[in-house]
Amino acid sequence: MKILKGLLIVLLTSALWAAEAAKKTDTNDNAGSDESPMVEVVDIPTADIIDPSTYALNFRFYDAGGIVSRLIIGPLKRVNLGITFDAQGVVGSQDPHMVRPSVYFKLRAFDGTDVLPALALGYDNQGYLYKDALRDYLEKEKGLYVVGSHEIFIPDFELHAGMNVNNFDNTKLYGFFGATYKIVSSFALLAEYDNIRAAPTSRVNLGGRYWVTPYFNVDLAARNVGRGGGSGAERIVRLNYTGHFPF
Repeated sequence: MKILKGLLIVLLTSALWAAEAAKKTDTNDNAGSDESPMVEVVDIPTADIIDPSTYALNFRFYDAGGIVSRLIIGPLKRVNLGITFDAQGVVGSQDPHMVRPSVYFKLRAFDGTDVLPALALGYDNQGYLYKDALRDYLEKEKGLYVVGSHEIFIPDFELHAGMNVNNFDNTKLYGFFGATYKIVSSFALLAEYDNIRAAPTSRVNLGGRYWVTPYFNVDLAARNVGRGGGSGAERIVRLNYTGHFPF
C-alpha cells in the first residue's frame, strides 16, 4: 500500500511538472512538432515514436478499477525507452496492489517512402488482465515485435501490421494489424485485430481518440468486441500526454 501511494504521488507530480514544462516549451520552441504522434492504436504498436528530448505519459483505466501508467522517453533520435506500472483495484472498494513493472523499447528502423511502409522493432512485456491466482496475465504481452505503418488511399488513413513473439521458450509467432483514421484534426477512429494465431484468442478492439490540445488526447475504446466479460471484454479510458524536456 505504501508503494502504491508513493507511485501515485510520483505520477501526479510528474503530470503537474509535465504541464508546466509544456507551457515553457510552447513559448520557447513553438511546441516542436504539430501534435503528439500515435505510437499505438488500442493495444497494438505503430511504427511511430516520440521525438528525441521528448517524453510521453499515459494512464490507462481498465476493468475493476485498474490503472496502467507508462512513461516513455526519447533519449535518441530513433530510440524510445519506457517503463510501465500496473496497479489493480485503485478505483473502487477492492484492496489496491501493484503488479510487476514492465519495460518498453522501440527502435524506428526505417522512415518509409511513398511506396514502402515505415518500420519499427520493439519489445514490450506489459500484458493485460492479470490474475493473482495464476500470477500471470491472461492476455500475454507483445514481447519482441516488428511493425510497419503506411498511409494509404486517403490522407490521414494509416494501416499498421506486424508480428510478435511473446515466449522465447516456445517461439510461436503471432500477428496483428489495425488502422487509424484521423477524420478531423482533433479526432481519430481506431480499429485493430490482435493476437492473430488461433481464432478463440484473437481480439477485435475499437475506439476513438480525441485531442483536447495538440499534446493531450483521450482514448475511449472497447476491447474484445463481441465477447462477454468472462472472455475479457472491457471498456477502457486512456489519457495520453506528450511534452518536451526543458533542456
